[in-house]
Amino acid sequence: MEVSSQSRLGPDAWVDAAYAAFEAGGVSAVRIDRLAKALKITRGSFYWHFKDRRALLQAVLDRWDQSKTEGAITANEDAGGDPSDRLLRLLHTCASDDGKLEIGIRAWASEDEDARQTVERIDERRISYMARLANAAGVPEHVASARARVGYLAWLGSYSGAVPTDVDQRIADMDCLWRMMLET
Repeated sequence: MEVSSQSRLGPDAWVDAAYAAFEAGGVSAVRIDRLAKALKITRGSFYWHFKDRRALLQAVLDRWDQSKTEGAITANEDAGGDPSDRLLRLLHTCASDDGKLEIGIRAWASEDEDARQTVERIDERRISYMARLANAAGVPEHVASARARVGYLAWLGSYSGAVPTDVDQRIADMDCLWRMMLET
């Protein structure tokens, strides 16, 4: 990479690299030296854009939120359909993910208070969205809220590996979960 290219390397390139590293190996894989080497740039570039590693990790959390929560919700809403269709599509979207990033984020959050608080906020946003869809599909609000929480936990549990499943089985499980969530 040329010097002029190096000077144009912005914070998004660092976040992209950190996000990929996190997805592949969890929080411990996000090392400034390794990222700089992968980007073919000096560590100094990092400190031009970020105060410290914690700031980069927060940017990774923000990217995860935008991609896997807000972006997923927006895409789901933009795709249209009635609330029942949107809930099923959301569950299929979730089941199609391999869960590596979810597992890594949650492992980190179990050891880091700031990450835990962010994950809790995101979890509540996701559960609230699911509950809103179930309620709009005719499930009473208090029931929709409880079912959304249980459904969300079931989805997260599918990544535990306790009962190995492939993507097709996870989607079939989400179909079952969808029927249970909407039962009146």
